[in-house]
Amino acid sequence: MRSACIISALVAIAAAAPAPSPQLIDIDGVEAAPDPVMVSAPLDVTTDNPTKKRDGIMGKRDGNCASQPAGAGPIPTPDTADAFTQDAGFQSTAQNAPTPDGYFLVFQNSQGSLSASKYMGLHTLNAFDTLGCASLCDQARDCEAFNMYIERDPSVDPNANDCPNPPSTTNYKCTLWGAPVSAEEATNQGQWRDSFQVVITGSNGYNKASPPNPVDGFTGPTELAGAINAPLDNGKNTYMGYKYYPFSQTQGYTPSTCGTACKAQTGYNSRHPNADGTYQTCSFFNAYVLSQNAIPQGLYCSLYSKTWDPSYATNYGQYRGSDRFTVSRSYSYSLTQ
Repeated sequence: MRSACIISALVAIAAAAPAPSPQLIDIDGVEAAPDPVMVSAPLDVTTDNPTKKRDGIMGKRDGNCASQPAGAGPIPTPDTADAFTQDAGFQSTAQNAPTPDGYFLVFQNSQGSLSASKYMGLHTLNAFDTLGCASLCDQARDCEAFNMYIERDPSVDPNANDCPNPPSTTNYKCTLWGAPVSAEEATNQGQWRDSFQVVITGSNGYNKASPPNPVDGFTGPTELAGAINAPLDNGKNTYMGYKYYPFSQTQGYTPSTCGTACKAQTGYNSRHPNADGTYQTCSFFNAYVLSQNAIPQGLYCSLYSKTWDPSYATNYGQYRGSDRFTVSRSYSYSLTQ
């Protein structure tokens, strides 16, 4: 997929593509779209709201030795990055943490936090509390996943001359994400602050297992085992094409985006009818996450003029050479009559 720095305008005007026969994933169209935007939560902060300006978080200047908030976790002995990442207590905590109801475990006890799509914020907790982190995700509209991990941070703001390698403090971090996450995205292993090494351990990732939100004007969601692959209906093709939205800071897993596309397609068709005045109405859509080699790429919306039941959800993914494209979080919605 080609890269792009600014994608919102391109996503907003994504056009319905011609229909493959049958409704295979249009890999050429997906690869022509912008790459998904991957974001890492900032390190060495106690809270972060990505919708607000992040003064002093990204590209930090040298510090001034000011005291930093004390973390709630224990400090290993010796106080080194290696001792932190190898601490048996931290690893046991991550391995024995409960999986919250409505979620499933994606990765466990990694030494990297997420660098993924649709970052929604960071919270510092008083314990390795997966239930509390899940609750924060549940309270955040369109949150699809969370990452709970343990981070080694400096106890004072490091300064190259006066406090280059201060004692550490241990923080329990919880980050929220608006698109499903994968183990392959747990790649943020820390950073250097002068001579102090910020590192991560005990990193667990969880995806939401509960259905997505309802979409205004549609009934559903109906869970599907794969993507819809519908036959002709009495010789007529009900497939109206697809729209694809790469994940970014402005686009997560939101089936309502597909609902808007479905209604917009009907509107367009009504303004450009056939010679006899007829036109296809979008009355059903299938929204799912398309992943490439296990990394979520974007929201794929297949549009139809007829409702199809789950028995037709038989497209589980495709290969392009050695690249594997897979379908997950697949749900269908029908236009309310």
